[in-house]
Amino acid sequence: MKEISLNPRISRFSELLVQTGLNEVLESSKSFTVWAPTNEALQNLDPNILNNPDRLKQFVSNHISYQQYFSHTALPASSQIKTLSGKNIFWNKAASTVDAARIIAVNLYAGNGVLHLVDAPLTPRMNSWEFLTSTNLSPRQKAYLQSLEETVFVDSLAVQTGVDPATGKPVYDPNTGFIKRNQFFQRVYNVANEDSLYTFVLLTDAAYTAEFDRFKKFFATSTVDSTDALTNWSVAKDLVFRGVYTKATLPQTLTSRSGVQVHIDPNAVLREERTSNGMVLVVDQLTVANEEKIKPIRIEGESIYSIRESRLSHPDKAGTVSVQTRRSEVAGETFRYLRSTGHSTSGLWLRYVVPNVNSTKYKVYWSVINDFQTGAFDQRIAFKTATATELPYKTVAASTTAVRQEIGEYTVAKYGNLDTFLRSALSTNNALNPLTLDYLELVPVF
Repeated sequence: MKEISLNPRISRFSELLVQTGLNEVLESSKSFTVWAPTNEALQNLDPNILNNPDRLKQFVSNHISYQQYFSHTALPASSQIKTLSGKNIFWNKAASTVDAARIIAVNLYAGNGVLHLVDAPLTPRMNSWEFLTSTNLSPRQKAYLQSLEETVFVDSLAVQTGVDPATGKPVYDPNTGFIKRNQFFQRVYNVANEDSLYTFVLLTDAAYTAEFDRFKKFFATSTVDSTDALTNWSVAKDLVFRGVYTKATLPQTLTSRSGVQVHIDPNAVLREERTSNGMVLVVDQLTVANEEKIKPIRIEGESIYSIRESRLSHPDKAGTVSVQTRRSEVAGETFRYLRSTGHSTSGLWLRYVVPNVNSTKYKVYWSVINDFQTGAFDQRIAFKTATATELPYKTVAASTTAVRQEIGEYTVAKYGNLDTFLRSALSTNNALNPLTLDYLELVPVF
């Protein structure tokens, strides 16, 4: 603080430190780096900041960090530095700038830190979420993301006023313990978090609508609202990426948290906005292959073994169902499969409930193995009901290894859970009615 107060080039900044009480912080025993704006840089400071004590304190503290950063100090790859305001500033050593300000005097030693002079104020930047909510560049995406906000009760934040004598449960002040949170932050990335860096893509309404219309058919349900909700989520969840990318540094593909690869042509970037926790790119077009969002589904045969009684057409036959382990064709690996033998039941079936199946056409494959008898037998896969006949019975020949085979095509009309049945031959002859399944796979057809 002494070094600042004695420097006539930054006397105005020194006054603001005293006015906000941050001079006492700088006089402590901790180490600091201060990027002090010159008097000229503060001449036209926004009156809305000057006349608001809270905003003024945040503004001044945005020029101070708790660690010492000299021009020769190694910086993280992101070059972001957390300030006392809780916001990040970005030091570009090569350009000798911090945020948009030029560093005009560097490495001025002080008793408990280092001082740099800058030719512009370091006004706290909005984080990416604040930018979204303050702009109308992407109305449709903004409205959807804001609709994901919800109010939840957190008992650890509530004030307990007593105990319910009837239930023994705590009674809380009804005006306490409620917080707002956004499902997007919980399930994708928290773009309001100042401790991580993200590239947040905002789509223009035209671009958002194009993506929405393209994927809507894969989320068809019985109601418009649920179809829209599922489609919106599918589009929005893959528009945030870890790291900071500009129009000039965009890689060929970006990978979202859910593993979807997205290509953005730099020419489609209409605006780039540096935020305190990364970068916002306003984009009017992007490319996402259908295969990236609508993935193949694989169901392991043995996955229902522990609940087989509830998934069998004849629960009393649960003892005929077993899980077998075999060596894989890949050296050192094994695989497990489910089989049912000796049940003496015509048309015995096992039911699998496959969740989140998109509404589209699939090629259906199974991997089966019949290494427990020399004779062949028939079995089939049926969807929705055990008696469905869209897919025919297929013969499972004797084999010492698992055999992958396409067994037909099936079109799912509605998104959601899909009841899937593995059904035995219509025979009580145990040589003809076994069941076997390594895995079942549904591969979307586009």
